[in-house]
Amino acid sequence: MYRLLVIIALITLSACTIAYGDTETDLLALQQSLPSLKASLDAIKANGQDTSYPMINYTVLENFVGDALMNLGYNSSRVATELSELQTIKTELDQQISQALAGNIIFPVVPRWTGDTRSLISGCSFMAPTITPGSTCREIRPVFFTGFGHFAQVREDMEKWPNYGTNMVQFETGPNRVYPDYTEIPNMAVAQGIKADLDRAQKAGVAVDLLISPHYFPAWMISKYPELNTSREGFLQFCIHAPSGQEFLKEYIRVLLTPIKNHPALHSICLTNEPRNVEKPCEYATAEFRTWLQQRHSSIDVLNDRWGTSYTSFDQITIPMTSTPSPITTPIGRWVDYCRWNQECFTNWHKVLADAVHAVAPNVYVHAKVQGYTFGNTDQIQCGNDPYLYAGITDLNGNDGSNYYRGDDATLKPYYANWLGCYMYGDMQRSMRDAPIFNSENHLMDDVNYTTIVPWQHIRTALWQEAIHGQGATTLWVWDHLSGFYMERPLDTKAVGTVNCDLNRAAKEVTALQQVPEQVTILHPFSSLVRDSGHNFDYIAMRAYWGLTFCRVRTGFITERQLEAGILPKTSILIVPNAKYITDAAFETLKNYQGHIIYLVDGNLLCYDEYGQPRSEQLANVDVIPFAITDAKSKNFYTALLPKLIADGLATKYNLVDSSGNSLTWGAEFREAETSDGD
Repeated sequence: MYRLLVIIALITLSACTIAYGDTETDLLALQQSLPSLKASLDAIKANGQDTSYPMINYTVLENFVGDALMNLGYNSSRVATELSELQTIKTELDQQISQALAGNIIFPVVPRWTGDTRSLISGCSFMAPTITPGSTCREIRPVFFTGFGHFAQVREDMEKWPNYGTNMVQFETGPNRVYPDYTEIPNMAVAQGIKADLDRAQKAGVAVDLLISPHYFPAWMISKYPELNTSREGFLQFCIHAPSGQEFLKEYIRVLLTPIKNHPALHSICLTNEPRNVEKPCEYATAEFRTWLQQRHSSIDVLNDRWGTSYTSFDQITIPMTSTPSPITTPIGRWVDYCRWNQECFTNWHKVLADAVHAVAPNVYVHAKVQGYTFGNTDQIQCGNDPYLYAGITDLNGNDGSNYYRGDDATLKPYYANWLGCYMYGDMQRSMRDAPIFNSENHLMDDVNYTTIVPWQHIRTALWQEAIHGQGATTLWVWDHLSGFYMERPLDTKAVGTVNCDLNRAAKEVTALQQVPEQVTILHPFSSLVRDSGHNFDYIAMRAYWGLTFCRVRTGFITERQLEAGILPKTSILIVPNAKYITDAAFETLKNYQGHIIYLVDGNLLCYDEYGQPRSEQLANVDVIPFAITDAKSKNFYTALLPKLIADGLATKYNLVDSSGNSLTWGAEFREAETSDGD
């Protein structure tokens, strides 16, 4: 392996010695042009113009040229691509400056967060005081926070972010840094360093989301408390059930946040990174699970009747092994109950962290960086993530969403982006709690094949659409040297800052689009998700959402737990996507629903309880759109559902056509909303 890497490196370097002479000359020419460009921008600013947009171009040039020169011997082909993009940016900046100096253009004015007061949540918006460059007038208005994560470089570049057009960063620390050794004496320099960065952020008008990373758990704690030593999937590599670990994390949070709790630049706290609760059974979890089962079933006889088992005591019941890809799902009743308990257990563990934050800093928002697909994929059900439960303990709809550029991938045509899961699970979260979405690890390019050129148009489209779907804050993966990501992609970096400026200029209009009421609801029953074995519930649900996206309506979700709590769908149409199983409590609530229910694919739905017991009672007002599974395609659902939506007066009155008058509705999402200025 090492020999192969060395050979590749030598070949690359050999090619570089031949190839990058002209590249170096051109980069040096760009570098030498910077002082003149800056002087021109200063003159334009002195004339009273807001130079936010041209300054993005200049800032990219100023920072990327130097890095590209340093990277010439490392990756000449990458630098050659950077040079081409930088020359494109330079050409645009020259035109901007020339026209502005000639008085032919006036740059748009960009409202910016002042940095001196934390934002407040209003529905799915962050409301905060803003000013525009050159003005002292403050206005409270919606603010969109966009920026990068997640390591040392975002902290080092704090003063640069406003000129990049961005206003948000996420960085992290962990308990092993605050408590580096067994003496249990906290290293207060960690909090002091964060406070210093928050001071810099406030001055720059940049908000900070702090990831407290419990996965950086100190090894000495595991040695001191052997019950913490366990086998787990994911980042959290210690037993979350052990009281010693929970008490330690609460103290860590108290020590870390006390010095910074009132800082206006501290936007929010991210509790966990990509949380998954897949753990080898321990004595604490087993005891909790057995107690939960007793409360749920009241007696072992009731449990046996539901499960089809013959236990004589709750003490005989063990937690199933849950490691992927082959968790033990028999007996099925135990698996159903375990997955439900695991969601509640994992939420309660997150609540310990959230409560610890709010005990110190009651006005700081909390969220968790949950991978959205763990909410809705059958093969991820054992992870323990439930959007409705999280909505009850967090302030923001936190997630880790992916909207990869896929280019000409034939499996995704006609789309160039893998947008579906990102929008769907974000919409699902907003249906649980009308709060801003914070995608704090926004993946807009492939983490593996990161050498692929990602057009800046993809970055712009993705960020705009995510905002329309309720995203109020985001930090993109990742800002770092030699990573293959944004620090080596000038046009993509420019696009991030440009969109953030655009969103904040149009914040009121975008907010109006975000706040369009849900018009169609998709049922998302946990029981069908956990029991799905060939019924293709999650497949149908995703393709139903896909089709509805292009039906000119806003689609929401309702979960089984919401129904069990007595919450009814807010819309006049409820889509049931091939869901066979639902709890009796949820079914009882659905009986009170007065709207129009549409069964997709199969007419015999919601006919079993969570344990597989048949249900004789059926819902009223049901319409069936039958499909063979092989025909259950998103466009077929679109074709079948759109006339029903139009008949119910739900689809927008507008249509989208090309220059020849042909409809472009399929494949193009759009919404309509009214502002105080009209449509």
